[in-house]
Parts: sequence; C-alpha cells; structure tokens
Amino acid sequence: MDEATADRLLAEQKAYYSARAPEYDDWWERRGRYDFGVDSNAHWAADVRELEGELDRFAPRGDVLELAAGTGLWTRHLVRQADRVTAVDAAPETLELNRARVGAPVDYVVADLFDWAPPRRFDTCFFGFWLSHVPPTRFGDFWGLVDRALRPGGRLLFVDSADPTPGTPSHQIDEHRSRRTLADGREFEVVKRWYEPAPLEAELHALGWVVAVRTTANGCFLVGSGARA
Repeated sequence: MDEATADRLLAEQKAYYSARAPEYDDWWERRGRYDFGVDSNAHWAADVRELEGELDRFAPRGDVLELAAGTGLWTRHLVRQADRVTAVDAAPETLELNRARVGAPVDYVVADLFDWAPPRRFDTCFFGFWLSHVPPTRFGDFWGLVDRALRPGGRLLFVDSADPTPGTPSHQIDEHRSRRTLADGREFEVVKRWYEPAPLEAELHALGWVVAVRTTANGCFLVGSGARA
C-alpha cells in the first residue's frame, strides 16, 4: 500500500465512521443485521465480558489517554478507575454519543490521530478496535505516537477484532482493505488488517515494545497489554 492509497483510505474511513455513528452500537450489541443467532451471540457476549474483565484487572488508573474513543463503549469503563480521561477521535459524531453515554467529566478532543500531538505524557494509553484500521505504512508512526504519549513506565492496553464473522455487512478486498456497507446501502472502503497474536507481538518487539497479545476464549477478539522495552 502506497501513501496515496493510505491517504485515500483514511479519508474514506473517517467519513464512514462519521456516517456509521448512529448504528455503531448495533454491531456491539449484536442487534438487527448483526444478530447471527443464539450461539454466535452468546460466544460474542462471553468474550465481551472477558474483555471487560481484562480491563478491570489492568486497572487503568491515573491520567488515561483513549485513542479512537468512538461512542464510549470503553470510555464508560475507563472513567471508573482513572483520575482523568482524555478521549480522542476524528469523528465528532461519535464523540457526541460518547459524551451522552458516559455522563462524566472527560476531556474530549476531535482530532486525526495521524496529525495530533499529545499535550502531555499519560500514565496509560488505551485503544479499542483501532489498530486493525491503521494502514501498514502508518503502523510505525502510530506506535511512535503511543510512545510520545506515555510517560516512562507508562502502560498500554488495546482490544481489537480477531474473527471476520461470516455474514457481517463487509467484504474483505485484500489483506489491508475492507468494503463496508451501512444500513442505508452506502458503501465505503476502509483499512482492515487481521492480526494473529504471535506475528503482532514480533512486529511490536521490532519497534521496541514488549506486548503480550492473545485471543479471547471464543476467538472473537484480540487483547494486548504491555509497555516500552
């Protein structure tokens, strides 16, 4: 993927998540066209509980930065333990939903993560369902942002998709791109990379990170935590 393609995809991806904001939670709650039956939904719900338990055990205390904060599905958990939360997202539409859901003091920032500079060092950095949307040409740049955002000894936690569930309203074009369809029929092309734990750990180690990555029990999600080497 060249830089021109990455720029085009990121612009379309931003437009997609702005347009998708009102229906994003249907995906998380397995409603409507994301309802894949009792067994599939039960596996999903169990893995969601596993992720939430992992976040509680991680204990994101202190000054916490959330990247690609979205509609607040994770922000609502972060504010319970953090002293302060800064939530950054490129789509103001999702942050409005985030603010309404969380109902607690949060520093909201509308910004493109590839243009944004952290205003200070944070104790913890969290991002949910974002890493798989980072183009391969920007992977190192993104982790450079995380490095600049964390204080020495700071920790990170991320979660992401691990299973391209058959029947979802998307089509994987190649190893880096997906075509997504909204409920109203509009189509968008976005970055979507599917990671395996061991290769991702190795890729991060090459950038100077020690991060343990695993899949959840039913294989729905990835979860990774660690810090700079």
